[in-house]
Amino acid sequence: MSITTKEINALRELQKRTSRGCGNGLLIIRDPRAKRGGLYFCGRMRRKINGKLVVKDCWIGTYGNGPDDFTLKSAMKKWIEIRSWAKENNRDPSDYVKRQHEESQNQKNLKDAVDRFLDNKMNKIKETTYRDYCLKLNNQVFRHIDPGMPLRDLEWGNGGRQIVMKAVENIGDGGKFDLANRCQKLLCGVFNSAISAGWMYQHCEGGGRNPAGKFEGDESPASSTRHHPSIHWEQVPKLLVDVQLNRSSTNIQSVAATKLLLMTFLRAGALARLQWKWFNTTHENTITIPGSTSGLKRKKGKNDYIPHHVPITPQMQQIFDLMQQLNGHTQYVFAPLRASRFPHLDPSAPNNYLKNLGYKDVLRAHGWRSTALTTGIDVLGADRDVIKKQMGHLPEGKVDQAYDKSLRLDDRRKFLEDWCNLLEVNGLKV
Repeated sequence: MSITTKEINALRELQKRTSRGCGNGLLIIRDPRAKRGGLYFCGRMRRKINGKLVVKDCWIGTYGNGPDDFTLKSAMKKWIEIRSWAKENNRDPSDYVKRQHEESQNQKNLKDAVDRFLDNKMNKIKETTYRDYCLKLNNQVFRHIDPGMPLRDLEWGNGGRQIVMKAVENIGDGGKFDLANRCQKLLCGVFNSAISAGWMYQHCEGGGRNPAGKFEGDESPASSTRHHPSIHWEQVPKLLVDVQLNRSSTNIQSVAATKLLLMTFLRAGALARLQWKWFNTTHENTITIPGSTSGLKRKKGKNDYIPHHVPITPQMQQIFDLMQQLNGHTQYVFAPLRASRFPHLDPSAPNNYLKNLGYKDVLRAHGWRSTALTTGIDVLGADRDVIKKQMGHLPEGKVDQAYDKSLRLDDRRKFLEDWCNLLEVNGLKV
């Protein structure tokens, strides 16, 4: 071989397209525009066509150590196999890849691709996230696209884009734009996995298109960013009155959980999973929520070791005192209301309560975080960084992520006390 692994890795520093020979017609190409490091292997051989020598290239694969990547040794082995086949059959080397692709496509369908995607994700994401992926793909996507549909029929060039986007549109019917958006993202991941496995055809240098990808000009309900409905501060006093009156006669735990959500603006998933053992009332008077808790949006194996701290205000304490009387003997602050798939209050309870109060298209539990951030800055004059830390946001950018370990708990406690007092003055009753 005319190049070493060390020399290949050094190519990553180059900012222009460069190719280097590896021997036997195998090339390593550095393209800074390409994804996943911008290094890939390509085979090159000469063929005589109509008496003329013509150079033919063949995409081998991306350089790396991943399950679908090629090392220098494995790429050379693959290229020699392809070149030998091309010479014996007097065919272009790229026909070898197409032949393998066609053979795999005769057997692989959408369900195969979904199963591969889920298998790859199983140990990389949280259990609740994995379960959510399974539900969306099996209950939503498979309802609109036959799981037995061959992957060939779902390729961009074979009309697959139209099939996928029609399914996304149907999922989004009735205003379920967020659900449609999430399903489209999942399908994009499924097809990327299938392309990586060679089950769906991708042209040399990445020219193939993912049929579920998002592109400028899309008119699908899931093609544009849609934020959760939220309200302005002027609308908050009426909301607080509606929550207190409870005209929908909703269960006391759902009402209490919603009030606590208004005070803490925790994500509903984390709030519903609060446990008594996370309370530290002797010294700091805080709740320390483990970073692995669903709803904190920490990534498994990356930052799920970072907990989230919630200083307890007097108003919050009244909610906890009430729940202590109801559920103090249980593991969770909020117990399930009836037979449920959750051992705690259903995370959708606050949202359902808001819907029952008439706020279906006006305010969503997650949208309240926008209200809190905006009001905290404009009305209370609080530091944006303090509010974002209290929202559970981690530092942005690699430098801050590496060096900023600050908690600012005193500042956060002062902000939450001011925030809860502001809510109380404007109608919150606990």
